[in-house]
Amino acid sequence: MKGMTRTLLAVLAAGVCAPVVAQDAAQCTAQRLARFVGPTGVHQAWPTTTLPAALAQQPGVLISDQGNIADGYEHRLVLDTARASAYVVQTGGFAGRQTVYGPLPVAACAARR
Repeated sequence: MKGMTRTLLAVLAAGVCAPVVAQDAAQCTAQRLARFVGPTGVHQAWPTTTLPAALAQQPGVLISDQGNIADGYEHRLVLDTARASAYVVQTGGFAGRQTVYGPLPVAACAARR
């Protein structure tokens, strides 16, 4: 019984810890990329692409909103943890256009203890 309890605790701990690591990477990457985006758009020469289908349903992490600009842009960070890639999805403007930037590197975050 003790062995089964330990195994169950190990499985639960692994399941709980995995999303925390992904969340930390998302927050760290969002913080790193936030200075390059704003209501007027992306201020870097990033490559444009289409968002991989497997990531299309992810809400992402908001890194910039349109502010008080009627035709401003909102930016969300979507991570592909399997490929260690980040995508910035820009939406807004007059026609509600969407542009996807990436793949960009995921930030190397310091491990928390």
